[in-house]
Amino acid sequence: MVGKYRLLEQGELKTDMAKAVPREIIDFFTSRSRFYLIGHEEPDGDCLASQLALAHFLKRQGKEIGLFSPGPFIRPEILPYRDSFSRRIPASEGSGASEVDAAAVILDCSTIDRIGGELATDISALETLVIDHHSSGSKFGDLRYIDSAAPSVTFLIWKVITAMNCRPDRQEAELLLFGLCTDTGFFRHLEAGSAEVFQAVAALTAAGASPRECYRLIYGGRSLESRILTGRVLSRAQTFLDGRIIVTHETLADKNELGKESRDSDSIYSRLQGVKGCHGVVFIREESEGEYSVGLRSDHSLDVGRVAESFGGGGHLGAAGFTWHGSREQIKKRLLEIFVRNLPQQH
Repeated sequence: MVGKYRLLEQGELKTDMAKAVPREIIDFFTSRSRFYLIGHEEPDGDCLASQLALAHFLKRQGKEIGLFSPGPFIRPEILPYRDSFSRRIPASEGSGASEVDAAAVILDCSTIDRIGGELATDISALETLVIDHHSSGSKFGDLRYIDSAAPSVTFLIWKVITAMNCRPDRQEAELLLFGLCTDTGFFRHLEAGSAEVFQAVAALTAAGASPRECYRLIYGGRSLESRILTGRVLSRAQTFLDGRIIVTHETLADKNELGKESRDSDSIYSRLQGVKGCHGVVFIREESEGEYSVGLRSDHSLDVGRVAESFGGGGHLGAAGFTWHGSREQIKKRLLEIFVRNLPQQH
């Protein structure tokens, strides 16, 4: 990547999602014939759906497309799409590409390391567009379309399609609604000023997308093991700072016994955030000996994106995460020290 960092970041006004897609983005897609679409490790519905929907749309425009992901595909709702993605770009392409009109598009990534070192190397000689909605992370890429007010990357892809004077077809509409529902918790995370999101939903359902089918895909088809794991994690929840912070954890033994694919983090966060007086949730998952993935959620009284960024991670105002090497008690102590300084004063 050349690293020109042409910044087109739009999230300063948090309630204003009606900004037009920058002309440079439209030119980027219309002036090239081949695109490599790349998502982050352990993809979720928004990441995967934004890749698939954009790929399908660009193919309709006569473009050549490659879909890539570092994986693994753990979430049950995205497993049917796993075979659509490759882990590496062929050596004859990517960093060795001779085509001046080939480019990479990285979706839903706040830091370059989230696509993995191998894919980052594969596209090192290609001009790269980053499309994202995270409020924190490190800047990378040649052209950046970042809108931290957007509820999902799939919402930004919908804006790109309409800005190119097109409408999503049924397959694209189904994917875009799926990703939008994933990242908004089926709209429960949206606030006042979200009219444009529901205008998008109306357009997507008019194109053939089904909210009922989205709900079934996201929340249905779970294993009994996933429900057992959810129960265990909820039973370990502890309150701190006068009940304003809830901390829970998953052990390596849980992971080994019930499987990583049994995780249902969204259900855990939604149930704990529904506890009276809760401002934030910390979910610490042991991935291997001495290594933890830490998930943070807040009611927006805490900017957990900035907290995660301070530990080398990233995310949004209300949802973020990072990796921790050490002990569970160490990171719990450090986070509580940060939260006690940043929580709103009690009255």
